[in-house]
Amino acid sequence: MRYFFAVLLALVLAACDSNAPEPAPSEERDTSITEAEIPASDWQQNADKAFQDSAAAWQQALHDFTETREQAQLDALRDRLEEWYAAFVDHYLLAASRACQLKQQELLNRMDTWPLYPGYLDALPEWPESGLISDPYLEMTRKSLRVQHGATDASEASLGFAALFVALNGTGETAKALPLLAGDDEIALRRRQYLQLAGEQLQADAKLLSVDAPLDSPSLKCGLEHTLARTAHRDSTDLEAEGLFIPATVREVNAKRLMEGVRNMDQTTLEAWAEKAPGIEEAIAASKKAGSEALQEWLDQP
Repeated sequence: MRYFFAVLLALVLAACDSNAPEPAPSEERDTSITEAEIPASDWQQNADKAFQDSAAAWQQALHDFTETREQAQLDALRDRLEEWYAAFVDHYLLAASRACQLKQQELLNRMDTWPLYPGYLDALPEWPESGLISDPYLEMTRKSLRVQHGATDASEASLGFAALFVALNGTGETAKALPLLAGDDEIALRRRQYLQLAGEQLQADAKLLSVDAPLDSPSLKCGLEHTLARTAHRDSTDLEAEGLFIPATVREVNAKRLMEGVRNMDQTTLEAWAEKAPGIEEAIAASKKAGSEALQEWLDQP
């Protein structure tokens, strides 16, 4: 019972921000949440530290760029965003498992929505005045960005890492030019405001998925299913005809680190999970050579 109230308190406290309260989390809970027996404290602490340290580095880099508005600081900002995203992907299995346990999958999806419609958020070369950032009538706050996220379609992303990559880098082979981010015009100013707000929202969302409590086998299995689903989405190639886009960094980081993160999950957590889910240790070991197929076979077994 104490665990249930601890989780509820964490969800409520982390939901607060300076613009408006977060939407109340779902009150529905799987009975397994009060019966979780798989230790995950060390895993959670390590994941939180990696995420928070990278977030702090991003915020400092954003401050430096806002102060100088020079190319060197913009390059550093882009590097810090990629590092922050890598920290997120490294521990995606844990985040997905927590989302399953807490019934917060929509919140996790908001943290990294892709494929997405890039023109929904920001201007494109062929549509220079498109996007929420260019809309002078849209108040630039975390609340308004939450409202606009997925307003009529799941790929209408106004928040999350992939959206940040679009705003910071653009969609072309060449990164977005410095004046588009450093200029004195209203759109450049709104673009800088967006980077700040979207980064803050990512940190708030991450706190909602961070609880110092055990996991359960069904949540870990659910988290693994969501993790493997990202592989299929990442490899999608028929997006342009629908106007959809996956940032190159999203593809690259997931290709390099997503499965490695599964294989590097906390050993204590894995051993306890294996007692309740026979074959998972062997499937993870086999994935080093066979890739995600070994894990999918384990998930598909009767």
